[in-house]
Amino acid sequence: MLPEIRSYLDEVRSHLHLDPATEMQIVREVYTYFRDSVDELQANGLSESEATKAAIESFGRPRVVARRMYEARSKGSEIEAAISCLPHLIIAGLFISQLWRNPFWASIAFVSIVCVTLYGWWRGKPSWLYPWVGYSLLPLLIGGYAAAPVLGQAASSLFWGSGSFPSVWALLLVLALIGSSLWIIVSTTIRVVRRDWILASLMLVPLPIVGAWLLDLEQAGGVFQGATASVHQLDMSMALAFITLGVASATFVRLRQRVLKVGALLMVCTIAAAAIGHSFWGDYGFFGLLATSLLMLVFLLSPALIEAKIGHGEQSGEAWWESSMRWEEALVGHDRPV
Repeated sequence: MLPEIRSYLDEVRSHLHLDPATEMQIVREVYTYFRDSVDELQANGLSESEATKAAIESFGRPRVVARRMYEARSKGSEIEAAISCLPHLIIAGLFISQLWRNPFWASIAFVSIVCVTLYGWWRGKPSWLYPWVGYSLLPLLIGGYAAAPVLGQAASSLFWGSGSFPSVWALLLVLALIGSSLWIIVSTTIRVVRRDWILASLMLVPLPIVGAWLLDLEQAGGVFQGATASVHQLDMSMALAFITLGVASATFVRLRQRVLKVGALLMVCTIAAAAIGHSFWGDYGFFGLLATSLLMLVFLLSPALIEAKIGHGEQSGEAWWESSMRWEEALVGHDRPV
């Protein structure tokens, strides 16, 4: 493969933001066009470099090609939209029925979500998968919340001399739990960001909402120790928030244009965060509303900064091109120089 064509295909791929199998299929289709076009132009008397340059110019700018390919392949079906909405509705159902505190039903819900997540992850990571991934990470967040009192006890004993120091083994276990939870969340986020930062935002959006809810429930004695009436007073607000996120997920899957996906996700999730903040803290004024909205907006855009740093593609560089070249060799029947 000529360096000019490979550079062009690299840039097209970096702007596709589709699943790996679809990206490779598109790159192969574009490469097949170049191969046929270059051969035809050479047959008409052009040199290889001249034919390559003419073929590239005729195909258009890589960003435009990638955008058109994305719009042609990114729209999901109504069934995919419903599947992407389902985990939000499952969690909303736990809050509506006030069963989120019931170990049996909560376990059934999260085990089901994790099973669907693993199935989708192994089946090519379709766009409907990422809300499921986000809810699969919630037990890690709740586990960290449950372990926080041990860290608080250790900090109080070390820095302020109040209370007794917890068991060393208990502290090590808590640190291991929190460390492993953070590692799973961060590594999963990086994997998803390499696919598309918008999908990472869609995946992570339940975490700050649930985190704010956990912190708010501390005033009522906590999730596990608080009185029943106190811990359930926000259930309808949480259910409405998750239903709103479900609508955002379904809309995201059905839209074609990337700018509309970004706009819908940012707008709906920011509004949901502002509404939740109002339910938690009451009438906290214009500046409180603005601060909550801006914090959620920054959180949703942070994966874009990560993508700018680490780049696009779960498999990148030479490793990706080696698998692509195996296909090329099978197609052409002989090796071409890279």
